[in-house]
Amino acid sequence: MSRRLLLALLCAAALAAALLRDNPLVAGGQDYARSVATTAAASYVTLRTLNAFLSTAQEIEVGLSFIASGSAQPLKVLEPIDDTVERIAGLVFGVMVVTGVIAVALGPVSAIGLALLAAALAVWAISGRGHAGLPRRLAWYGGFLGLALPLALVVSEPLALSLTEATYQRNMALVEDITARVGGSAALGEDEPGLSEYRQLANNLWSRADELIGALLAVLGVHVFRIFLLPVMLVGGLFVVARHYARG
Repeated sequence: MSRRLLLALLCAAALAAALLRDNPLVAGGQDYARSVATTAAASYVTLRTLNAFLSTAQEIEVGLSFIASGSAQPLKVLEPIDDTVERIAGLVFGVMVVTGVIAVALGPVSAIGLALLAAALAVWAISGRGHAGLPRRLAWYGGFLGLALPLALVVSEPLALSLTEATYQRNMALVEDITARVGGSAALGEDEPGLSEYRQLANNLWSRADELIGALLAVLGVHVFRIFLLPVMLVGGLFVVARHYARG
């Protein structure tokens, strides 16, 4: 098989992959992004439920007597914990948004990359000059966008599970243990909880605040590692390789 025929076949394959809606490599990367988004959504719901409980508990007023008349909010001491939980929930929500964008954008970006690769191969096949500078750069950068980006996400899935799953499960179990009775009617019964129940739950959260915040930060760290740090490290390595050959 001649060199030009081989390049023409590779060009056709790259163009077909660019136009293919169900590209297996892209689908694998999108599935990973969606799985991270689903996991982050579960964490976000837990955080927002805890945030709602803390906000409600702070607003409970207790009447004062003997010395002065009026009311007080004894559970207002929970405000620092509430603020921290709210900030972490916002960051987890940001992870959800980013993973959604990645899942949507990965297909078009990969298609553009494969189209660039097909264009470069077509130029080589027509001109017969495999050493041409511009087609060479187009080929490597197109291959990076079309293949390396989804490949990094596909490879990230088993690596992320092996490296972080135990940490994630351990810390989520701790969060669920601390917040076991903070979940509305399912945890407290159909009736609205009274002051004594709020105090009991609030005391539990206050006494284990350090454990709770540490576990929530660890869960956030797992989400960031899975969708940002690990894929970026893999993509960075592949980009260095692509740039080296593109310049070579």
